[in-house]
Amino acid sequence: MNDRVTFFAQNLIFLRNTLVNKVSQQRLADELGLKKSTLAAYESGRAEPRYEELVRLSRFFGVTVDELLSKDLTQAARQLRDQSSLRVLVTTVDSQNHENIEFVPVRALGGYAEGYGDVDFISELPIFQVPFLPTDRKYRAFPYEGDSMPPLRDGAVVFGEYIDQWSTVKNGTICLVVTKDEGVVLKKVFNYLEEKQVLVLKSLNERYAPYPVRQDDIQELWRFAGYFEKEFPI
Repeated sequence: MNDRVTFFAQNLIFLRNTLVNKVSQQRLADELGLKKSTLAAYESGRAEPRYEELVRLSRFFGVTVDELLSKDLTQAARQLRDQSSLRVLVTTVDSQNHENIEFVPVRALGGYAEGYGDVDFISELPIFQVPFLPTDRKYRAFPYEGDSMPPLRDGAVVFGEYIDQWSTVKNGTICLVVTKDEGVVLKKVFNYLEEKQVLVLKSLNERYAPYPVRQDDIQELWRFAGYFEKEFPI
């Protein structure tokens, strides 16, 4: 089976599933004036459509014949979604144009979910540098509060690495999650953004139940990069 037929078959399945309520083969076949068995053969790659059928399909789905045959529309849609989800981060730099690490103190923590995109808010945060952290990534430090993520103790400072493409977060990754309602929380993250548009947040302390957070409620994600405690661990 050549690449053009392979792309056509998977593109046809993908495009049908993007229709409202995931239209069945029978319904789409009826819309296009085809037999269900013919459409099924196209989607399985067992048959190739005639040119006039290709034109009809391309017009129905709003794509070109060339895109239908020779472009992986599934991958193209994923890339477009990732590009549209890129976030603009407000940050500060030193006199050498190196990224600072801003520290969000407890007094500013409550307002961070609203002020994270405000230049004035971010520029007033304390800043410092940590020489052993990679210079090609962005870090920010947050105070940890509570007992949901042992062995961390209340008062520890947690370093987070900025994540601009949330779809890349792997299940089980520990992240600082900034939400509209909760502010900044440190949790183990399970990623269901593509399927259900939610992250499920889980504490390491089993007394706290996992809970979902809708994508629309998420402001920022920071991958756990380390922590600092003033007290010696017991």
